[in-house]
Amino acid sequence: MIFEVRLGSHLAEAIADTYGLDRTASGGASEWDFWSGPLAAAELAFRDFDSLPFDDVRAIRRLTVVDPVFGPVLFVGVLLSDGIVEIADFAIDPDYWTQFEDDDPDL
Repeated sequence: MIFEVRLGSHLAEAIADTYGLDRTASGGASEWDFWSGPLAAAELAFRDFDSLPFDDVRAIRRLTVVDPVFGPVLFVGVLLSDGIVEIADFAIDPDYWTQFEDDDPDL
């Protein structure tokens, strides 16, 4: 079954607050980059909601999208009714990229 995927009511605001309309002067991502990257991938994956693993509650699924710009992004999808899934929230690890700063580029 292919599910219809909707976005939670606060999701757009949370994305805008996190990334802003424009890329930063140092090349930091914009909200458009997030919408067209990891969020688009999550929307496609949640269309196949039944194939995603769950913990205790069948109506809630978590999905981690690993993006080359954003790193791993955790999305939470909730089955609202028959055939409709809402992407309710997302989480990023703001320290993810710092673990690579001291890596030797010659290795």
